[in-house]
Amino acid sequence: MEATDPCFLCRPDPSLVYLESDALFAMLGWGPIGEGYSLIVAREHIPSMMDLSSREARLLQEFTDEVRDRLRPLFGDCVVTEHGRVAACLETATTAYEPHCLHAHRLVFPGLAELDLPRLAPHFAWHGSGSIEDAHSAFDSPGQYIYADFPDGSSQVAPVAGPLPRQLFRALVASVNGRPEDADWRTQPRLDLVEAARKRLGIA
Repeated sequence: MEATDPCFLCRPDPSLVYLESDALFAMLGWGPIGEGYSLIVAREHIPSMMDLSSREARLLQEFTDEVRDRLRPLFGDCVVTEHGRVAACLETATTAYEPHCLHAHRLVFPGLAELDLPRLAPHFAWHGSGSIEDAHSAFDSPGQYIYADFPDGSSQVAPVAGPLPRQLFRALVASVNGRPEDADWRTQPRLDLVEAARKRLGIA
């Protein structure tokens, strides 16, 4: 496992990738908040998963279901989250969004069956919906947003006005788990959990 590129989403470490399609890939993340913590990443530079076409949103739904099916037997149910339309990496070669790269990705938190967002983050205007596709078709806010979908097929999304901590969902889940220090993956890389998940997933 090496982090040699300035953007781990643009050119992911192949030793962390465990599921791929033409448009998406799933990889284990540094600083796991629980074993099996992952990212679902769009290969193209797009601002967010809400900026996908309707067809692409359906493929995202199918891919997310595959990720859950892969992780659930090993690590339990998963909550999937996204902070959309926020710069995720620096990529000077990316002219459309230079100097920042808007690289759509979602965080996958195994071992978590639910996340009570209206209680944990009550200052946001949460809107409930059904599947990923339902949320995609119903959401029309042009700016940043925060999103989560749950093992029962439901989802919640809220528009964001003003600055927002980049690791909001990591902080919320770390707090729920009783380990708030895990929110910062730089100070808590937890490489032992990454390696353990690699072995359980059979990543070469």
